Amino acid sequence: MTKPLTLAEIERETGISRDTLRIWERRYGFPEPQRNQRSERNYSNDQLERLRLIKQLLDSGMRPGKLARLDLQQLRQITQQQRESAVLSRDIEELLQTMSTGPSYGLLTRMEALLQQRGLKDFLNDVVAPMNHAVGEAWFSGKIGIRDEHLYAEQIRMLLTGALRNLPKTEHSPRAFLTTLPGEQHGIGLLMAACMLALEGIEVLLLGVQTPLDEIARGTIEADCRIVGISCSEYMSRRTITTQLVRLRKMLPDSVTLWAGGSGISKITAMPSGIRLFTCLEQISSAVASLDPSYR
Repeated sequence: MTKPLTLAEIERETGISRDTLRIWERRYGFPEPQRNQRSERNYSNDQLERLRLIKQLLDSGMRPGKLARLDLQQLRQITQQQRESAVLSRDIEELLQTMSTGPSYGLLTRMEALLQQRGLKDFLNDVVAPMNHAVGEAWFSGKIGIRDEHLYAEQIRMLLTGALRNLPKTEHSPRAFLTTLPGEQHGIGLLMAACMLALEGIEVLLLGVQTPLDEIARGTIEADCRIVGISCSEYMSRRTITTQLVRLRKMLPDSVTLWAGGSGISKITAMPSGIRLFTCLEQISSAVASLDPSYR
């Protein structure tokens, strides 16, 4: 049987002060030391491992109240997720480095490899989404030029278009009409949404950017689409996005659901009934699952 650890040993092994450990014990009910014959606190090795993981997660910015309630397996899972996120961050740094210093073909080659390794859904969520943000920040700060930004946009467009084309087609699936509002020139978010919808079994009618509202409504009806998806970047004003989405909703039949997503949506707190806002790609899966069965 493993010898229990004293409070002093736990403090030394974890880097958590004994005063903090006592506070957590009273406030959160963890750790739960046993008492020896002299009423001194003794801790098991499982508690030591939990405390080590908690200290590691605290250093990453998490709060003790949440962590103290998690068991050992849950703490291990969160720690592993953080390690994977760190690896993903290195992938983004490597892509940015390739953009600024490497040969032009190197960026596409590396992104193709990441797509192959992760699969399309994880590639969209874990590589393309953070990379889009990182490229925008790098361009804004002057770390990369407009040529680099255009190179990235064109190569990711080629990659996602090919991936979308290669996805299996589903017969008798609901159709989605995807485009951007008039004045919105950015189309990468549109391609990302198209790929996610196709992965969920939706037939996608991808029209490109800047479609007039009346043409969106007419095309939706003629193609018998059940979903209209609009991609909005942060470069459009909140008022413009809101006004145009409300106008478009009034033009569409009640049987059509209007979805809008992208970085521009993060500036909007609420919309009228009948317009669903998406702040991240992951929400598409649950939205498709919740569609009226008659759509399916």
